Amino acid sequence: MSGKAKTEFYLKSLFRRYYRENPVTPPPSMEKREFGFMFFGTKAMARHLSFLAVEELQGFLSSEAPSGAFYSAAYYLDPSAPRMDEKGWIGCDLIFDIDADHLDLPCKNVHDKWACKSCGESGFGVKPERCPKCGSQDLNEKAWLCEGCLDAAKTELVNLIEEYLIPDFGIGEGELKPVFSGHRGYHLHVTSNAVLDLDQTARREIIDYIRGTGLQPRYHGLSEVREGRSRIIKGPSVEAGGWRGRLARGIAETILLMGEEDLPENRKLRSGLKSLLRNKGKVTASLRKGFWDPVKGVDISTWEYLAELTVKRVGGKIDEPVTADVRRLIRLPTSLHGKTGFRVTPLKVKDLNRFDPFKDALVFKGEIRVQVEDAPQFRIGEETFGPYKNEAVELPLSAAVFLMCKGAAYLK
Repeated sequence: MSGKAKTEFYLKSLFRRYYRENPVTPPPSMEKREFGFMFFGTKAMARHLSFLAVEELQGFLSSEAPSGAFYSAAYYLDPSAPRMDEKGWIGCDLIFDIDADHLDLPCKNVHDKWACKSCGESGFGVKPERCPKCGSQDLNEKAWLCEGCLDAAKTELVNLIEEYLIPDFGIGEGELKPVFSGHRGYHLHVTSNAVLDLDQTARREIIDYIRGTGLQPRYHGLSEVREGRSRIIKGPSVEAGGWRGRLARGIAETILLMGEEDLPENRKLRSGLKSLLRNKGKVTASLRKGFWDPVKGVDISTWEYLAELTVKRVGGKIDEPVTADVRRLIRLPTSLHGKTGFRVTPLKVKDLNRFDPFKDALVFKGEIRVQVEDAPQFRIGEETFGPYKNEAVELPLSAAVFLMCKGAAYLK
């Protein structure tokens, strides 16, 4: 038996033991949900399955030991029907996915790798569209995860909840169910009855609002008006709700964060922005008091440019296809993730800040010796391991499982 086959067999046995010893938490109205599963050794997904009782689901997990377990955000009359148009769509929870893959993070340049299958050229960071050496598009990518990745994803999740869903949409905290995905991010399930029958168009409107897509500052209080012989800038209050206040607060912060190296080439914009940067303290203090014309000679186009930058910076970083799709499968909370061995962990909003995925999502205990091919430094529990390169090491089981699931280690 090859090292890869031996490793997959071992991981499957560990997952099976987990499911035999730990009851999973079924989704609400599980009999109306479609289920899908991934398995070790294959990329295909088995779906269009349904279970009438949690005992059936638990039995399936215990016997088949899948590498990934999923269920539909949607409710169906006949969830096991083989065709989507035969299932009888009833409604769908509103789901948000925040993944480190979609965030611009400096840590990716340290731990993510790519390699060209054609010429062997390799590098760190986000995979290019083409190999810079030979031009091939046939590239391998190895994405890692670290505390920086998951801290950034959690920050975006908290921002989504506290900045948008609760104050702007009026969704109660009890209707928000955060879940650590088990890998590179978080899911958020909105279980309010008010969202169940929203179609894809309505869900895209929610996405566009949160991301600030197509936002026009003039509809949110930013304008240039004539007073006597002068033209003055008027803008929203930092105390205003929704995007008005978000723009006012965000533009002030954008000015504070901006440096000379960030200025655009456009001469008119550069001139206006330089005037603002020379008076950062005065400008930001003025904006917080509701006065938008602290520096003369800065016209509306400069403020509109700052508004555009601000929307890009503060808009919610959510995965659009996940939220818009009314037939999406999402990972089953309390199942295991086959790319890490971590538990897909359901959380409460109030517990988000103190949740540590590298400690609180671990399920395996013991130690084992594995052959590590290539792994950057990583933390599991309270210990830091690596970096490793082509060496045999004795590791805590959760650390070894993490490396084996990531394809970075195997059993000899």
